[in-house]
Amino acid sequence: MHIQTITMDILKKFKDLLIESLKDNKKLIIGLYVFFIICIVGAWILFAGPVGAKLSEFQNISSSTPAAMQNVSAVDLFINNEYGGILVYVGSIFFGIPAIVSLVYNGINMGLIGQLFSQVLPNGGMRFLVYLIPHGIFELTATVLQSVAGILLFLFICRFIRAMISSETHGVSEAFDKSKKALVQSVILMIFATILLLIAAPIEAYISVPFSELILGTW
Repeated sequence: MHIQTITMDILKKFKDLLIESLKDNKKLIIGLYVFFIICIVGAWILFAGPVGAKLSEFQNISSSTPAAMQNVSAVDLFINNEYGGILVYVGSIFFGIPAIVSLVYNGINMGLIGQLFSQVLPNGGMRFLVYLIPHGIFELTATVLQSVAGILLFLFICRFIRAMISSETHGVSEAFDKSKKALVQSVILMIFATILLLIAAPIEAYISVPFSELILGTW
């Protein structure tokens, strides 16, 4: 009973911190989400026509369709996405650059794949979007939150250094107290992103393809 109470207290504390983190960084989250979508749509449009047709000649699209990727386990998908997210998070201490680069790279990659599918498969673009919906809601959100967390980590470092050199701050402990909110929120958002990826991985591995085939037929 005591362990259950402690667990409930931890979950409540996490929930409160998560809500606070989402509210405090709402504009940043929405802004990066819009930026991410623009990258996806922009790449999809950019690689249309002759450019996409030329690229499709060098792309073995049949081996990278969602149907062909069903052999990839949920564990592998989670590890791959989480590892990438951790690299982005830690790397963002360098002026938050990896956080932005991650969104650009993933956005362009998704837009390119969608465009290639639309050119080489019947209803390929629509198939890709339908396939993406079940797990993408969680995975794309997690990708954005990982970038937000990385930027907050960089902001924490900036605020900590600023507090350290301020004449109004006395010691490392006080400097940390003044700047720790950004660090706490970055960790909370990273944990939440991890939870979203844990949800997305089995959906992508076992549900997204059958769902797309149910809607539009086999690949």
